Amino acid sequence: MIKLYLKQAWTLIKQHRLFTGIYVVGTGLSIALVMTMFIIFYVKFAPIYPEYNRNRMIVLKMMKSYPKDDDKSWNCSSVSYDVVKMLQELPHLDAIGAASGSYREYYVEVPDNNEPIGITPLYADAGFWQVFTFRFLYGKPFTQADIDAKRREVVVPVSLARRLFAADDVVGRRFKMDAQEYRVCGVVEDVSAATPSTVGDLWIPITLNSWINSDNSEKLVGSADIYMTAPTVTDKEALKEEVREVFRKFNLAAPKYMNDLMGQPDDYWASTFRVNSCGAPDLASELRGYLYMLLALLFIPAMNLSGMMSSRMDERLSELGVRKTYGATNGSLIRQVLWENLLLTCIGGLLGLLISYLIVLTASDWILTLFDSYTDAGKTPFLSFEMLFNPMVFCTAFGLCVLLNLISALIPAIWALRRNIIQSLNSKR
Repeated sequence: MIKLYLKQAWTLIKQHRLFTGIYVVGTGLSIALVMTMFIIFYVKFAPIYPEYNRNRMIVLKMMKSYPKDDDKSWNCSSVSYDVVKMLQELPHLDAIGAASGSYREYYVEVPDNNEPIGITPLYADAGFWQVFTFRFLYGKPFTQADIDAKRREVVVPVSLARRLFAADDVVGRRFKMDAQEYRVCGVVEDVSAATPSTVGDLWIPITLNSWINSDNSEKLVGSADIYMTAPTVTDKEALKEEVREVFRKFNLAAPKYMNDLMGQPDDYWASTFRVNSCGAPDLASELRGYLYMLLALLFIPAMNLSGMMSSRMDERLSELGVRKTYGATNGSLIRQVLWENLLLTCIGGLLGLLISYLIVLTASDWILTLFDSYTDAGKTPFLSFEMLFNPMVFCTAFGLCVLLNLISALIPAIWALRRNIIQSLNSKR
């Protein structure tokens, strides 16, 4: 019967090309918009290179410190690098690392070129390379000994290696940045700006950042972001409680200052919403906004398609009446309509998939940062194969659209089949 239903549906598609075209395009645009939204959030939240550990990662990005006798005189900023030492021995800690962005652009001298190139480095410590999973093509990352000694060892992406030295394997080569000489210790696969926690034009030891200090102060505000991974996803909550307990004891022992975590540590996905250094994000409100947006992208096209299906069912009343006369049940007629609609939805789904990839590929410089509160205008995200071609993203988006399209066909079909045989047969008279 399914084969017969699909054969009948194909015949109707060829007979009613205008209706088919409008329906397929409407379905395709709906799926394309939902797919585009899903791709954006997949890139933001899902495990992708070099942040494959996002699902078992927790983050400290902001800190508020204030005197114990005056909680109104607070100071808000990123986290002190001293926090890494405080948390290194936690029972449920797998790895801990820190990173700090640069507040200015550096200039690198290029051989045989009179014009230096602007570089924005990311400062990192040794644990950074354990928390994140960079693909080293050549060499290795700088070590804790390099960091403690403030050696000018750097890790560069392969694209910069080619730009500076016209070669891939440049381990041991030296170059000058702001009149200081640096040595390349490792070369990694390029990182997209779509992963802001790890992207940098190059990576250098965190102790070379003049904003990083380690003065053992009671105030734990600073210039670093702290990333921690638990051994498994289920260990994340235990690790969070251990971090909070360390800060509780530290605050009790500190004579003058309190340090407020403001609800942290965050899961990685939640940390992407933390942009206010002096307060926790309203996650419920943020998620409601995205849910309303998703529902609008799904339900508005579904209502339009339902209206089209209702009009189409009115035209087919006499056909349905004839089939009822020869013994067709309402259930068999509804199944026929649903299979016809499913065929149209599948065609629209393929069209929507192509449109969504076209949208993302042609507008990747801004579409991947569409929901970000802050973006670095100097870095243009690029898309890798794993960002675009993920079966889970397409299946989820396609499944939602199929469900709504089937509902949009089911309601008009049930409404039309409520009429008796005589009314259906006389609908064209």
